Amino acid sequence: MTARFGATIVPFGAIGEDDMFELALDYNDYMKIPMLNDYIRDASRKSMRIRDESFGEVASQDIFVPGILPKIYGWFNYLFRKPIETKGMEEALKDKENAKQLYDQIKYEVESNIAYLLKKREEDPYRNTLDRTLYRMLHSPLHEVPAFKP
Repeated sequence: MTARFGATIVPFGAIGEDDMFELALDYNDYMKIPMLNDYIRDASRKSMRIRDESFGEVASQDIFVPGILPKIYGWFNYLFRKPIETKGMEEALKDKENAKQLYDQIKYEVESNIAYLLKKREEDPYRNTLDRTLYRMLHSPLHEVPAFKP
């Protein structure tokens, strides 16, 4: 699809959503609370069927919003790789093997980005909110908390 329009692909990795929120209630937790159970089932019956062409378990799932609690001071980390130009590759990418090779390359770069970011996050001496706050208190406001260099 990207080659058809000559789009540029930018492989990137992002982590940190697990630092932002704590899952407090999932679907099974909601179903254990009688009042919420009835409300969710009733709302799902009355709402427009989003998965009306699906069959089986997927089609019969109730719609709900998970209960989340914010965490204090979560961080997101992003890492972008070198852009891949697909302009002029239209003919080459019509071949399934070439398209698969490009797909595998992009997939590898995204997965390696995520693995790298996870590793760096674990090694971050200032990941803890207390450590980060102490650093800010002891240093000039002009100094940023040290971060890793990709």
